[in-house]
Amino acid sequence: MKVLIVDDQLFVRETIKSELSLVAPEVKFDFHEADCGNKAIEMLENKYIDELPAIELVIADLKMENGDGLAIINHMATTRSREIPLAIVSSSDKRTLELIGSITNSFSLNLVGVFQKPLDISEIYASVSANKSVPQECEQSIEVTPICNEANITSLLNEDNLFLCYQPKINIRTGELVGFEVLSRLCIQGDGFIYPDKFIPLIEKSGLNCQFTKLVFNQALSQWHLFEKLKFYSLSVNISANDLLSDDFINYVIDKHLSHSDIKLMLELTESQQTINQDRSIQAIAKFIINDIPISLDDFGKSYSTFDRLDSIPFDEIKIDKDFVTDLDVNLQHQAIVESTIALARKLNVKVVAEGVETLSVLKKLKALGCHIAQGYYISPPIEGRYLMAWINNYNQQNECQHVSC
Repeated sequence: MKVLIVDDQLFVRETIKSELSLVAPEVKFDFHEADCGNKAIEMLENKYIDELPAIELVIADLKMENGDGLAIINHMATTRSREIPLAIVSSSDKRTLELIGSITNSFSLNLVGVFQKPLDISEIYASVSANKSVPQECEQSIEVTPICNEANITSLLNEDNLFLCYQPKINIRTGELVGFEVLSRLCIQGDGFIYPDKFIPLIEKSGLNCQFTKLVFNQALSQWHLFEKLKFYSLSVNISANDLLSDDFINYVIDKHLSHSDIKLMLELTESQQTINQDRSIQAIAKFIINDIPISLDDFGKSYSTFDRLDSIPFDEIKIDKDFVTDLDVNLQHQAIVESTIALARKLNVKVVAEGVETLSVLKKLKALGCHIAQGYYISPPIEGRYLMAWINNYNQQNECQHVSC
């Protein structure tokens, strides 16, 4: 049985190996180890090389630098690794473990369980044995997951299939929760998720972008109205350059904003040559701003077209692309790009959001550089709407305790 053990403490990895061998002496274990999430993700990716035997169990700690347990969960949720039995272990309190379990289950992973340290290895192995038939079932579900293509994208695009998650944004200096970005999935009859990289290009090609964005707006605003407490936090919705070319869509968003003025709506616009250089797009941006709808410039740094417009378009914030953020603590070139972007934004009095924050080391570096807001898996993966309030309450309690202890 090939087992991948992920924990940043050597003695924990050795204990797990020793006790598993004692609990199941009849099993021939093939142990592999990783001392951080990033290394584990590399090993999971390599498992699909034909000459390597498949990993049959992942035991992963939740709290680690250089890629934590949440980063592993996200990787497995978006790759063929989703069928591998996964056991999450942590010294966190019971409520946090329950939240992690809920988040993991929302990704339809093959979760063995979430176990509190100190570990009872016999409990973990018993759960693995009871769950041993799940991988085959997962493989079958992958085969029947609906294919998203030009022929069926129109029929797939409806409220029943649209599934929204919300990724938190925090004030780096205080740790205070400030808002959420809406992230969309298509979930077809419970068979699995189709992610934006697959369906967004088809939506754009089919001219359904405005219809899709309206669906996202309606569902997200409904979520914000379910709980009064959510109105303390900004709600960021992504729009495309093509959305800006529709007068009907522009008026729709403004009408929604006016009728839901108690919700802190923000539009996230992906930087592109089309967005920046079309007069019609610029006028649409201006119309939003005039109507008190702030604009965030997403994926900043991917192109060079934006710099000549930053001085003329009053963006409320710019979001540094995650490719520059994820490794800025070890990549001097990316650190220089992030530092210069923050300096430019400071001179223009624009807030800076860093997305793709996956480790404490990167978060600390961003704080030292003066970045305002952070978003990424170190804080939380995208959260399903039904778990949102539980996550908020847990996060706020933890953040309050940290400041009291300081």
